[in-house]
Amino acid sequence: MAVEEREPTDWVEVGRLASALQRELPIDSMPDAVHRYLDDADIRSRKSAYAAYQRQEMRRYVDFGEYDDGIPVPWWVCALFLLAGAAIIKWLLL
Repeated sequence: MAVEEREPTDWVEVGRLASALQRELPIDSMPDAVHRYLDDADIRSRKSAYAAYQRQEMRRYVDFGEYDDGIPVPWWVCALFLLAGAAIIKWLLL
């Protein structure tokens, strides 16, 4: 992140470093958020809001070991989908 936060940002170097680091990390040893950060240097170079968000997420992961891999889904939403799926299958079989 230090190379990325230098002004002016050398995005070619950021991409090279991210690719090198990604090759060294086993795919299942890090959360998806880390791999997204390493993959998305090209997007961060074009979208400053997205870049700020990803850097904030990586700082939180590095400092505290916390990361957000999505939006939590309440149990009742899962139950609703299961019920709807069962109703559709029953309707198709009739």
